[in-house]
Amino acid sequence: MNRSDIIILTAEKANIAKNDAKKILDAFLESIENELASGDKVTLKGFGTFETRKRAARKVRNPQSSEIITIPPTTVPFFKPGKAIREMVEGINIYPDIPETEKSGTDIYSDEKDLLTDNQSAGETEGIEHPNDIASVSTSKPKVIAVTSGKGGTGKTNFVINTAIALAQKGLRVYVIDADLGTANVDILLGLQCRHTINSLIDNPDLTLMDITVEGPEGIKIVPGGSGLQTLAELPSEELARIIGMLKPLEELADVILIDTGSGISRNVVDFALASDEIVVVITPEPHSISDAYAIIKVLNGKEMKPPIKLVFNLVESNLEARQVSMRLHEVTERFLNLVPETIGHIVKDDNLVRSVKQFKPIVLYNPLAPSSRCFISIADKLLPTEEEVKSPESKERGFLGKLRNLFSRAAV
Repeated sequence: MNRSDIIILTAEKANIAKNDAKKILDAFLESIENELASGDKVTLKGFGTFETRKRAARKVRNPQSSEIITIPPTTVPFFKPGKAIREMVEGINIYPDIPETEKSGTDIYSDEKDLLTDNQSAGETEGIEHPNDIASVSTSKPKVIAVTSGKGGTGKTNFVINTAIALAQKGLRVYVIDADLGTANVDILLGLQCRHTINSLIDNPDLTLMDITVEGPEGIKIVPGGSGLQTLAELPSEELARIIGMLKPLEELADVILIDTGSGISRNVVDFALASDEIVVVITPEPHSISDAYAIIKVLNGKEMKPPIKLVFNLVESNLEARQVSMRLHEVTERFLNLVPETIGHIVKDDNLVRSVKQFKPIVLYNPLAPSSRCFISIADKLLPTEEEVKSPESKERGFLGKLRNLFSRAAV
């Protein structure tokens, strides 16, 4: 029984949502860990016994340098189910690949990422699976979401990071492409050190997408950006096809791709947005942010390809302010563009969010119960790929990579 099994059982028996069950389990495990720190085991009658076990040193491959490194031995909590738990799961094969003699207990973190003590990812550990808090969608293609804003300073990148993690916590494979030209900083906000960026693909033909991809919290994958993206439109057609073709593995590896575009209405921003399945515009309540958001919505709405545009209002004081700002923008877009973009949520001002940024830890991990965390999780629920979205047939030309190639290879306007 791993952590995901316990979450599912808790949700079913208590008739609550899996996200709520996860929060309960996290708080429960934190309490258990505090007890384990001062003793060797904690026994809950009927439920089971928690104790500490040594996890042996492991050799893993660093995705940044491809070198083999050793993660030293560590101590992790270990759970042995009691009678009540065993009766609950009787007849359910929750150990499909484990010999009978090994079913007496389980490392409750066996489906989590490596428990590293710093902010850098050392790579994936063989045999460790990602948590799967919801039934995985059987995808035939990833859902691509471009996140943009009319101006800088709206919290767009922070939105991308926290939303990506919230989606990954639901069992989805999430990739983030940092396409914010000049100020690419997804890796910086996560405290990661990237040896390569998308620039490297252009400069070094021997590198692949996996060579530059780094792993972030909860297993999200980051494709670090760089100013080299500005040259895509200027590349010869063969070189352009090579660079964009390097993104092809994402079609098999990802359930969701979040693209952190730049701000404003530059050609690069517009092209990445138009090639996506959905566009999310992040806006703050300030008048200039609203007017700049209207400008980018107007530009996108005037193009032949029109992915659905959705709005998120960041740094609002209250639900009331979010509704007022949303209504104000809706009135203008409906009057002049005959368009009413869907507002999918807002993020409240939160001191916890400020503190989390200073510690290079996304708020949904720093404090999952903080007001802003609940906002991010709610918005992520509305961005989940549907069966219709991931299974809709597309030609190569109409898929994400095909549209991206066509957009960047067209004549400059």
